[in-house]
Amino acid sequence: MKRSIRTKLAVFLLISIAVPMLASIIITNLRTSNIVTEGAVRQNAKLLIQGKINMANYLDQFNQISLLPYNDTKNTDTLYRILEQGKTDYLSEEEVYRSLQSMGRSIKEIYQVYLHSNSAERGYLFTRGLYKKDDQLTPGNGAALPEGTAYRVEPAHESGSYGIDKPPRYSPVQVISFHRSILQIPGDRIIGTLAIDVTPDIIDAICNELYDREQEQLYLLSGDGTVVYGPQPDQRGKRLTDPWARHVLQLAAANGQGYYQSVSGSSFQGVYVYDRLTDNDMNWTMVKVIPEQVLQAGTQQVTEVNSIVLGISLLLIIAAALIVSFWITKPVKVLTGYVNRIQSGELDTDIRLQREDEIGQLARRFRIMMETINNLVLREYKMELANKTNQLKALQAQVHPHFLYNALQSIGTAALQHGVADVYKLIMLLGKMMRYSMNTAEEFVAISQEISHTSAYLELQKQRFGSKLTYQIEVQPATEQILVPKMIVQPIVENVFKHAFDPIGGELAVDIETELQDGFVRIRIIDNGPGMSPDKREQIEARLSRQSDAFLTAAISDHIGLANVYARMLLYFGDRAGITLEPGEAGGLTVTLHIPHVTGGERL
Repeated sequence: MKRSIRTKLAVFLLISIAVPMLASIIITNLRTSNIVTEGAVRQNAKLLIQGKINMANYLDQFNQISLLPYNDTKNTDTLYRILEQGKTDYLSEEEVYRSLQSMGRSIKEIYQVYLHSNSAERGYLFTRGLYKKDDQLTPGNGAALPEGTAYRVEPAHESGSYGIDKPPRYSPVQVISFHRSILQIPGDRIIGTLAIDVTPDIIDAICNELYDREQEQLYLLSGDGTVVYGPQPDQRGKRLTDPWARHVLQLAAANGQGYYQSVSGSSFQGVYVYDRLTDNDMNWTMVKVIPEQVLQAGTQQVTEVNSIVLGISLLLIIAAALIVSFWITKPVKVLTGYVNRIQSGELDTDIRLQREDEIGQLARRFRIMMETINNLVLREYKMELANKTNQLKALQAQVHPHFLYNALQSIGTAALQHGVADVYKLIMLLGKMMRYSMNTAEEFVAISQEISHTSAYLELQKQRFGSKLTYQIEVQPATEQILVPKMIVQPIVENVFKHAFDPIGGELAVDIETELQDGFVRIRIIDNGPGMSPDKREQIEARLSRQSDAFLTAAISDHIGLANVYARMLLYFGDRAGITLEPGEAGGLTVTLHIPHVTGGERL
């Protein structure tokens, strides 16, 4: 079925706008979901780090308290000496009571402090301000630590009396215990065991600040999965056996911190962010459980807003597409009518379409094109004639130098036949220079050829100025066959005669040197002229440093001189090439050409 351009345009506009919008919404929603998840993970990871720091600082206090028996081990009446010697006299037990009381009241969360003296075989318990003691062969209620373990933190459990079953008796409470073996110094003999039971009030307060209790969960797990803190109070002290807990503990043991996202299809969808506490021989892991709906709460709002905007936009797009397609296609139909008239042979049809948009421009361009077609034959004829004229001029430009060179050869032969050898020599030098400059097929020549051309020029000048001119050329053998751009030395030498030589009263000495050093060919042209002022030298170097296309074009087209040489060096070798102007050691000026040594004369 044949459809009009108006219908096609309307359909195309609908597809080209609606499809990208739908794709953009889908991609935006997916990307927003990932960004929100990553941002939530980073934020909660930082929160857990801060919680871990607070927890470690708090628990480290009990580690420091458990080290108090080691204070002042030299005096005879200290707790350490009492444990070491197994004293049970009145003064010794008073010191034990005073020490336990000091530890028990140092932090208000300490519920009780238990001490066992191995040498005296006696246990001491300070609970809520009350002091009890009893004979014990070994530390009570599992207070003794395994061999090789000096310090251990026992996760949440119910408090006990450590085997000192004397009144008054208290109901068990949830506590966290810090156990330390007191060792004889130096050595590893255990002289006592200290246990500090702490209520988890501060731990609960720290953990409560790390999550939203209505939507999230937070666990503080020991190394074997025992719950130190959990969202449900009855979980404390119990071992968590859920698969995710085992997996997170394994990841924490391997990585220290990170997050774990639940797999698709599992009963819980969300992220587990974890961080491990290892200070003071602890092995606890803090785990924050964040449901997917919490992570994606912001994403859902964005999705709803995007959906509403998309629906409204689609309705507006449909209306706009129909209006635009009608507005665009109407002048196209008018223009089509003009084209049909031209096709029928009315080449002089006057196309008039009063519009300022692209269709109006198309109509005007079409009218101009028809005018161009009517004049095309005449213009093509003129163009062909101009091309033939240019070719003729180019042929004449080639014939004239050859004719002049051949004429010089004839004059030189006649001079030699008449015995005027000096004239013959001068004509041959001039012919040599012309042959060198006429060979336009070569862009690069060997340094030896360039120096030979310059030598011919200097010899001609010497014949002109006689003893007033002396020159010396030193070409390093390693540089003779290196290729350089043609006509870069002679123009510099020519500048010496233009600006540094007074033919009436002065004498001129010109030295040319070449060397290969550090991957560069350096050609120096040295004269003993009046030199150049620093301001003038800086002005010329500043002009040479302008490497714009406009400068290069002007330098090449004006005349063969310093700017022309530098411009061609830049074109061939880039900004690695350069020209420096320096005052000579005995006056005058030294111009140095720095040319990169490129094999085969290739451009950079």
